[in-house]
Amino acid sequence: MSEAGQAGRPRILLIVSLCLNVALVALCAAMFFRIGMRPFEPHGPKGGLSAPALIRMVPAEEAKIRAVLEAHRPKLHQLHRDAMQARAELFQALSAPAFDSQAFAKASTDVESADAALEAESLKITNEAVSVLTPEERARVAADVHKPGRAWLKRLVRKH
Repeated sequence: MSEAGQAGRPRILLIVSLCLNVALVALCAAMFFRIGMRPFEPHGPKGGLSAPALIRMVPAEEAKIRAVLEAHRPKLHQLHRDAMQARAELFQALSAPAFDSQAFAKASTDVESADAALEAESLKITNEAVSVLTPEERARVAADVHKPGRAWLKRLVRKH
């Protein structure tokens, strides 16, 4: 009798496994069917003023824009390392066994300063990259760049 019980048990597990596989296939088919019902809407590249965005918008000036990027690359990498180091120091101040609010405030100020320096260098790169464009190219870029609306104002004033 124990052999009959043993023979029936693998058969039941096999049946359960097959049922679960059929259910999984049906679930996948339903998911693909629902996704297929909606049209695919590709997202266009964001129209920012970064140097890579300018290269995408004005491929004719790629060499000049890349030259601007290469001229600033060492300083940009150093500023990025400084910002990451400032964040690491902020985390160390936060996770110190004895919390020191003055050390944390100084580390926060260092993060803010490092981020501001990085942003200033990025804006210098953008300024130099835009200055190598012709007036027609600048007009085309201005038409392609996402213009901020008043949504930021609504988010600012929105009550939380």
